[in-house]
Amino acid sequence: MEHSVSVKDLKIRYLQKGTGAPVVLFHGYSFSADTWVETGLFNALARDYCVYSFDMPYGIKSRSDKLDTENREHYAEFVHDLLKTLVIHTPSLIGASISGEVTLRYLIGGHSAQAAIVIGPAGMNALAGQLGRITTPLLGIWGDQDTISPPSHAELIREHVKNAEVRIIEGAGHACYLDEPGIFMKIVKGFLQRVSA
Repeated sequence: MEHSVSVKDLKIRYLQKGTGAPVVLFHGYSFSADTWVETGLFNALARDYCVYSFDMPYGIKSRSDKLDTENREHYAEFVHDLLKTLVIHTPSLIGASISGEVTLRYLIGGHSAQAAIVIGPAGMNALAGQLGRITTPLLGIWGDQDTISPPSHAELIREHVKNAEVRIIEGAGHACYLDEPGIFMKIVKGFLQRVSA
């Protein structure tokens, strides 16, 4: 289940399980690939999909080598290089917080994905004028108590992205997948089933 791959001279740790269409999980800055296992999402999705969970080249708990940059555009290009290296074609992407922003930048850059889910994505104000470039089916999920990425930013997705849905989880904070894992998992699985139908 645990593997590593070299991307642009960086050793990247990741977990992989299951068969079927690829689903790729990216963690927030304070978490790691293992967070998605701890929430139950990784194993639940692996029953129906080929699931990858990466230790990103940023963040305080990641065990991958770090990119020598804080530029989020460079992170998005890294994601493109990572998926290309592992020959992961047209995956569904799930990114939380900083990785939600990176996922949006990846899509804005015209890179392919079956669908994307962003959870409390950071940097929304900076991306507002570019969100209209996204044509991939997109789901934004926020906790209504999120103080890091305000749920009011959901309006930017509603306003600018054509194939977008937004869900707000009541009583949940920035890491809504930890606060309400059952509700979160139901939303994610329902969306992935709809976009693949």
